[in-house]
Amino acid sequence: MTKKNLVPEPEDGLKFIDVHCHLPFPRPKKDDRLPSDEVQLNNYLDSGGLYLITSTIDYNTLNLTLKFINGKNFIGFSCGWAPQTVTYTTKQKYDEEWRKWKDYVENHQSDYLAIGEVGLDFHHAPTLEKRSKQISELEKIFEITRDFDKPYVLHVRNAAQHEVDKKNPDHRFNTNDGATKEMLRMLENYNISPSRVLWHCFSGPDIYGAMLPQQGFMLSVPSSAYSVKKWRRATTNSPLDSLVTETDSYYQHPFLRGPLNVPSNVKYSIAAIAYSHNLTQEEVSQKTVENALNFFEIEIK
Repeated sequence: MTKKNLVPEPEDGLKFIDVHCHLPFPRPKKDDRLPSDEVQLNNYLDSGGLYLITSTIDYNTLNLTLKFINGKNFIGFSCGWAPQTVTYTTKQKYDEEWRKWKDYVENHQSDYLAIGEVGLDFHHAPTLEKRSKQISELEKIFEITRDFDKPYVLHVRNAAQHEVDKKNPDHRFNTNDGATKEMLRMLENYNISPSRVLWHCFSGPDIYGAMLPQQGFMLSVPSSAYSVKKWRRATTNSPLDSLVTETDSYYQHPFLRGPLNVPSNVKYSIAAIAYSHNLTQEEVSQKTVENALNFFEIEIK
Protein backbone atom coordinates (compact mmCIF):
# COMPACT_ATOMS: atom_id res chain seq x y z
CA MET A 1 0.00 0.00 0.00
CA THR A 2 1.45 3.38 -1.00
CA LYS A 3 1.10 6.84 0.48
CA LYS A 4 -0.61 7.95 -2.71
CA ASN A 5 -3.26 5.27 -2.61
CA LEU A 6 -5.29 3.22 -0.17
CA VAL A 7 -5.66 0.35 -2.62
CA PRO A 8 -3.38 -2.58 -1.72
CA GLU A 9 -0.62 -3.51 -4.13
CA PRO A 10 -1.27 -6.41 -6.51
CA GLU A 11 -0.45 -9.74 -4.91
CA ASP A 12 2.12 -12.18 -6.21
CA GLY A 13 0.95 -15.11 -8.28
CA LEU A 14 -2.10 -13.53 -9.91
CA LYS A 15 -3.16 -14.73 -13.35
CA PHE A 16 -4.58 -12.17 -15.77
CA ILE A 17 -5.61 -11.19 -19.26
CA ASP A 18 -5.11 -7.71 -20.67
CA VAL A 19 -8.04 -7.42 -23.07
CA HIS A 20 -6.93 -4.10 -24.55
CA CYS A 21 -3.46 -2.71 -25.05
CA HIS A 22 -1.50 -1.24 -27.94
CA LEU A 23 1.50 -3.42 -28.65
CA PRO A 24 3.16 -2.63 -30.97
CA PHE A 25 2.32 1.04 -31.38
CA PRO A 26 4.09 4.14 -32.72
CA ARG A 27 6.14 5.49 -29.83
CA PRO A 28 6.07 9.14 -28.76
CA LYS A 29 9.24 10.76 -30.07
CA LYS A 30 11.20 7.51 -29.86
CA ASP A 31 10.62 7.39 -26.13
CA ASP A 32 13.24 5.18 -24.46
CA ARG A 33 11.34 4.65 -21.21
CA LEU A 34 9.52 1.66 -22.66
CA PRO A 35 11.09 -1.78 -23.00
CA SER A 36 10.99 -3.24 -26.49
CA ASP A 37 7.74 -4.79 -27.68
CA GLU A 38 9.22 -8.27 -27.41
CA VAL A 39 10.40 -7.65 -23.84
CA GLN A 40 7.00 -6.27 -22.84
CA LEU A 41 5.26 -9.38 -24.18
CA ASN A 42 7.71 -11.77 -22.53
CA ASN A 43 7.50 -9.93 -19.19
CA TYR A 44 3.72 -10.08 -19.39
CA LEU A 45 3.64 -13.83 -19.98
CA ASP A 46 6.34 -14.52 -17.38
CA SER A 47 4.54 -12.54 -14.67
CA GLY A 48 1.14 -14.25 -14.94
CA GLY A 49 -0.36 -13.23 -18.26
CA LEU A 50 -2.36 -16.07 -19.82
CA TYR A 51 -3.24 -14.32 -23.07
CA LEU A 52 -2.79 -10.81 -24.47
CA ILE A 53 -5.20 -8.92 -26.71
CA THR A 54 -3.80 -5.93 -28.53
CA SER A 55 -5.90 -3.39 -30.39
CA THR A 56 -5.32 -1.74 -33.74
CA ILE A 57 -6.72 1.70 -34.52
CA ASP A 58 -6.02 2.16 -38.24
CA TYR A 59 -4.37 0.50 -41.22
CA ASN A 60 -0.84 1.36 -40.09
CA THR A 61 -1.21 -0.20 -36.64
CA LEU A 62 -2.91 -3.19 -38.24
CA ASN A 63 0.18 -3.87 -40.32
CA LEU A 64 2.49 -3.35 -37.33
CA THR A 65 0.42 -5.81 -35.32
CA LEU A 66 0.25 -8.47 -38.02
CA LYS A 67 4.02 -8.42 -38.34
CA PHE A 68 4.57 -8.49 -34.56
CA ILE A 69 2.22 -11.35 -33.64
CA ASN A 70 3.13 -13.58 -36.59
CA GLY A 71 3.95 -17.02 -35.21
CA LYS A 72 3.52 -16.01 -31.57
CA ASN A 73 1.36 -17.90 -29.11
CA PHE A 74 -0.94 -16.43 -26.46
CA ILE A 75 -1.54 -13.17 -28.29
CA GLY A 76 -4.40 -12.01 -30.52
CA PHE A 77 -5.81 -8.72 -31.69
CA SER A 78 -8.93 -6.71 -32.32
CA CYS A 79 -9.16 -4.95 -35.68
CA GLY A 80 -10.15 -1.31 -35.25
CA TRP A 81 -10.75 2.01 -36.92
CA ALA A 82 -10.70 4.38 -33.97
CA PRO A 83 -12.66 7.64 -33.66
CA GLN A 84 -9.37 9.52 -33.34
CA THR A 85 -8.42 8.10 -36.74
CA VAL A 86 -11.63 9.55 -38.15
CA THR A 87 -10.94 12.97 -36.64
CA TYR A 88 -7.24 13.45 -37.32
CA THR A 89 -6.40 11.63 -40.58
CA THR A 90 -6.08 13.79 -43.68
CA LYS A 91 -8.74 13.16 -46.33
CA GLN A 92 -6.39 11.81 -49.01
CA LYS A 93 -4.73 9.38 -46.63
CA TYR A 94 -8.06 8.52 -45.01
CA ASP A 95 -9.80 7.48 -48.21
CA GLU A 96 -6.91 5.29 -49.34
CA GLU A 97 -6.32 3.59 -45.99
CA TRP A 98 -10.04 3.15 -45.29
CA ARG A 99 -10.38 1.08 -48.47
CA LYS A 100 -7.47 -1.12 -47.42
CA TRP A 101 -8.77 -1.52 -43.88
CA LYS A 102 -12.27 -2.33 -45.15
CA ASP A 103 -10.88 -4.97 -47.49
CA TYR A 104 -8.91 -6.58 -44.67
CA VAL A 105 -11.70 -6.62 -42.10
CA GLU A 106 -14.10 -8.15 -44.62
CA ASN A 107 -11.79 -10.80 -46.04
CA HIS A 108 -9.67 -11.92 -43.08
CA GLN A 109 -12.24 -12.50 -40.36
CA SER A 110 -10.47 -15.59 -39.04
CA ASP A 111 -7.36 -13.53 -38.25
CA TYR A 112 -8.77 -11.27 -35.54
CA LEU A 113 -10.81 -11.67 -32.36
CA ALA A 114 -13.07 -8.60 -32.48
CA ILE A 115 -13.96 -5.40 -34.28
CA GLY A 116 -12.30 -2.60 -32.36
CA GLU A 117 -11.48 -0.30 -31.11
CA VAL A 118 -14.23 1.62 -32.86
CA GLY A 119 -16.50 4.26 -31.39
CA LEU A 120 -17.10 7.89 -30.55
CA ASP A 121 -14.76 10.36 -28.88
CA PHE A 122 -16.34 13.75 -28.25
CA HIS A 123 -13.19 14.98 -26.50
CA HIS A 124 -11.07 14.61 -29.62
CA ALA A 125 -13.95 15.82 -31.79
CA PRO A 126 -14.92 19.15 -30.15
CA THR A 127 -17.35 20.41 -32.80
CA LEU A 128 -20.72 19.17 -34.00
CA GLU A 129 -19.29 18.72 -37.50
CA LYS A 130 -16.46 16.46 -36.31
CA ARG A 131 -18.72 14.51 -33.97
CA SER A 132 -21.20 13.93 -36.78
CA LYS A 133 -18.33 12.71 -38.97
CA GLN A 134 -17.36 10.14 -36.34
CA ILE A 135 -20.97 8.94 -36.22
CA SER A 136 -21.27 8.59 -40.00
CA GLU A 137 -18.02 6.64 -40.22
CA LEU A 138 -19.02 4.36 -37.36
CA GLU A 139 -22.30 3.69 -39.13
CA LYS A 140 -20.28 2.49 -42.13
CA ILE A 141 -18.35 0.12 -39.89
CA PHE A 142 -21.49 -1.28 -38.31
CA GLU A 143 -23.08 -1.68 -41.73
CA ILE A 144 -20.10 -3.71 -42.94
CA THR A 145 -19.53 -5.84 -39.84
CA ARG A 146 -22.83 -6.31 -38.03
CA ASP A 147 -23.41 -9.74 -39.58
CA PHE A 148 -19.89 -10.95 -38.79
CA ASP A 149 -19.63 -13.46 -35.97
CA LYS A 150 -17.44 -11.03 -34.02
CA PRO A 151 -17.77 -9.01 -30.83
CA TYR A 152 -17.14 -5.27 -30.70
CA VAL A 153 -14.67 -3.30 -28.58
CA LEU A 154 -15.95 0.25 -28.16
CA HIS A 155 -14.11 3.48 -27.42
CA VAL A 156 -16.71 5.86 -26.00
CA ARG A 157 -15.59 9.18 -24.55
CA ASN A 158 -18.09 11.85 -23.62
CA ALA A 159 -17.44 15.57 -23.83
CA ALA A 160 -16.20 17.14 -20.60
CA GLN A 161 -18.04 20.12 -19.16
CA HIS A 162 -15.69 22.58 -20.84
CA GLU A 163 -15.72 20.76 -24.20
CA VAL A 164 -18.86 22.42 -25.52
CA ASP A 165 -19.26 23.26 -29.18
CA LYS A 166 -19.72 27.02 -28.79
CA LYS A 167 -21.61 27.27 -32.08
CA ASN A 168 -24.07 24.61 -30.89
CA PRO A 169 -24.05 24.93 -27.08
CA ASP A 170 -27.42 23.26 -26.53
CA HIS A 171 -26.78 20.23 -28.72
CA ARG A 172 -27.30 16.86 -27.02
CA PHE A 173 -23.71 15.82 -27.79
CA ASN A 174 -22.48 18.40 -25.27
CA THR A 175 -24.03 16.59 -22.29
CA ASN A 176 -21.90 14.45 -20.00
CA ASP A 177 -23.42 11.30 -21.53
CA GLY A 178 -23.92 12.51 -25.09
CA ALA A 179 -21.54 10.01 -26.68
CA THR A 180 -22.88 7.17 -24.54
CA LYS A 181 -26.50 7.85 -25.53
CA GLU A 182 -25.58 8.16 -29.18
CA MET A 183 -23.70 4.88 -29.05
CA LEU A 184 -26.65 3.09 -27.46
CA ARG A 185 -28.93 4.51 -30.15
CA MET A 186 -26.64 3.25 -32.90
CA LEU A 187 -26.25 -0.22 -31.42
CA GLU A 188 -30.01 -0.54 -31.22
CA ASN A 189 -30.48 0.74 -34.78
CA TYR A 190 -28.05 -1.86 -36.10
CA ASN A 191 -29.52 -4.59 -33.93
CA ILE A 192 -26.20 -5.36 -32.27
CA SER A 193 -26.72 -7.44 -29.15
CA PRO A 194 -25.23 -6.07 -25.90
CA SER A 195 -23.73 -9.52 -25.29
CA ARG A 196 -21.41 -8.84 -28.25
CA VAL A 197 -20.17 -5.48 -26.93
CA LEU A 198 -17.30 -4.51 -24.63
CA TRP A 199 -16.92 -0.88 -23.49
CA HIS A 200 -13.17 -0.51 -23.25
CA CYS A 201 -11.59 1.68 -20.56
CA PHE A 202 -15.04 2.41 -19.15
CA SER A 203 -15.19 5.82 -17.45
CA GLY A 204 -18.88 6.42 -16.77
CA PRO A 205 -20.94 8.42 -16.10
CA ASP A 206 -21.33 6.35 -12.96
CA ILE A 207 -25.00 5.51 -13.49
CA TYR A 208 -24.06 3.54 -16.61
CA GLY A 209 -21.74 1.32 -14.58
CA ALA A 210 -24.84 -0.43 -13.23
CA MET A 211 -27.18 0.18 -16.19
CA LEU A 212 -25.02 -1.25 -18.99
CA PRO A 213 -24.33 -4.63 -17.34
CA GLN A 214 -28.05 -5.01 -16.65
CA GLN A 215 -28.54 -4.77 -20.41
CA GLY A 216 -25.87 -7.40 -21.06
CA PHE A 217 -22.82 -5.27 -21.91
CA MET A 218 -19.27 -5.99 -20.72
CA LEU A 219 -17.11 -3.25 -19.18
CA SER A 220 -13.32 -3.08 -19.06
CA VAL A 221 -11.49 -1.58 -16.07
CA PRO A 222 -8.19 0.16 -16.88
CA SER A 223 -5.01 -0.10 -14.82
CA SER A 224 -5.33 3.61 -13.97
CA ALA A 225 -8.34 2.72 -11.78
CA TYR A 226 -5.74 1.66 -9.22
CA SER A 227 -4.92 5.24 -8.28
CA VAL A 228 -7.72 7.30 -9.87
CA LYS A 229 -10.87 7.17 -7.77
CA LYS A 230 -13.25 8.24 -10.54
CA TRP A 231 -12.16 5.29 -12.68
CA ARG A 232 -12.87 2.87 -9.80
CA ARG A 233 -16.15 4.58 -8.98
CA ALA A 234 -17.42 4.12 -12.55
CA THR A 235 -17.66 0.34 -12.07
CA THR A 236 -18.20 0.06 -8.30
CA ASN A 237 -21.81 -0.98 -8.92
CA SER A 238 -20.99 -3.25 -11.85
CA PRO A 239 -21.25 -6.99 -11.14
CA LEU A 240 -17.99 -8.90 -11.40
CA ASP A 241 -19.59 -11.10 -14.06
CA SER A 242 -19.54 -8.07 -16.38
CA LEU A 243 -15.95 -6.93 -15.85
CA VAL A 244 -12.63 -7.56 -17.56
CA THR A 245 -9.23 -5.94 -17.15
CA GLU A 246 -7.00 -3.87 -19.42
CA THR A 247 -4.05 -1.49 -19.47
CA ASP A 248 -4.69 0.47 -22.69
CA SER A 249 -0.89 0.67 -22.63
CA TYR A 250 1.16 2.59 -23.25
CA TYR A 251 -1.58 4.86 -21.88
CA GLN A 252 -3.43 4.63 -18.52
CA HIS A 253 -0.51 3.88 -16.17
CA PRO A 254 -1.61 2.67 -12.70
CA PHE A 255 -0.39 6.03 -11.46
CA LEU A 256 -1.86 8.22 -14.17
CA ARG A 257 1.01 10.72 -14.14
CA GLY A 258 3.53 7.93 -13.95
CA PRO A 259 5.75 6.56 -16.73
CA LEU A 260 4.42 4.98 -19.90
CA ASN A 261 2.37 1.86 -19.28
CA VAL A 262 3.06 -1.82 -20.08
CA PRO A 263 0.69 -4.83 -20.33
CA SER A 264 2.01 -6.55 -17.17
CA ASN A 265 0.51 -3.67 -15.16
CA VAL A 266 -2.96 -5.13 -15.80
CA LYS A 267 -2.63 -6.73 -12.37
CA TYR A 268 -3.33 -3.23 -10.98
CA SER A 269 -6.78 -3.43 -12.56
CA ILE A 270 -7.37 -6.59 -10.56
CA ALA A 271 -6.28 -4.81 -7.36
CA ALA A 272 -8.62 -1.89 -8.11
CA ILE A 273 -11.64 -4.12 -8.70
CA ALA A 274 -10.92 -6.19 -5.59
CA TYR A 275 -10.81 -3.01 -3.53
CA SER A 276 -13.97 -1.44 -4.98
CA HIS A 277 -15.96 -4.71 -4.76
CA ASN A 278 -14.60 -5.91 -1.39
CA LEU A 279 -13.36 -9.16 -2.89
CA THR A 280 -10.05 -10.98 -2.80
CA GLN A 281 -7.65 -10.32 -5.64
CA GLU A 282 -7.62 -14.04 -6.38
CA GLU A 283 -11.41 -14.04 -6.85
CA VAL A 284 -11.17 -11.09 -9.24
CA SER A 285 -8.26 -12.66 -11.09
CA GLN A 286 -10.12 -15.91 -11.71
CA LYS A 287 -13.41 -14.30 -12.73
CA THR A 288 -12.00 -11.62 -15.03
CA VAL A 289 -9.89 -14.23 -16.82
CA GLU A 290 -12.99 -16.39 -17.26
CA ASN A 291 -14.99 -13.39 -18.53
CA ALA A 292 -12.32 -12.49 -21.07
CA LEU A 293 -11.97 -16.02 -22.40
CA ASN A 294 -15.73 -16.34 -22.79
CA PHE A 295 -16.30 -12.94 -24.38
CA PHE A 296 -13.56 -13.33 -26.99
CA GLU A 297 -14.15 -17.09 -27.37
CA ILE A 298 -10.52 -17.91 -26.63
CA GLU A 299 -9.27 -21.39 -25.79
CA ILE A 300 -5.91 -21.57 -24.05
CA LYS A 301 -4.11 -24.83 -24.71
